[in-house]
Amino acid sequence: MVQIADECEKYGFEILNYGIYDQDQKLGEVSCTDSRWWVIRATSVHQHKIPCDSAFDAVWVLSMVELTQPSREELLNKLFEPFDQLTADEWEQLRQYQPPSDESLDCGGFTDCDFARIEGMAA
Repeated sequence: MVQIADECEKYGFEILNYGIYDQDQKLGEVSCTDSRWWVIRATSVHQHKIPCDSAFDAVWVLSMVELTQPSREELLNKLFEPFDQLTADEWEQLRQYQPPSDESLDCGGFTDCDFARIEGMAA
C-alpha cells in the first residue's frame, strides 16, 4: 500500500473507497496479489486485472488516457450539434472519419447526379 500511495502522490491522485481517484473521478484500482501487481481501469468495459511489473507501472497505466473510437452513429450525431460546442478532439474525429469501403451512405434518396445538379445551381 505504501508503494501505491507514493506513486499516486506523484500524480496527485487520491486513494479513496478502494480505488484511485483524480479530482473525484475514479480511475481504477491497483493492488498486488501473490507478489504480482495488477490494475483495473474504472472505464474499461471488461473489468479484468491487467498485470503490471510494479506499483509505478500500475499507477502509470491509470494516468494514461484510454482512447476509444466513437461509433459511426456517435460521429454522425455530432454533425447535428452546434459547431461552436464541438471540442477539438470531436472536430478531429469528424475530419478523419472514413466509412468502410463496403458501407453505403444513406443520402436520403439523392444520387450523384442530384448532387452534381445542386452544385451546378450553386455556382
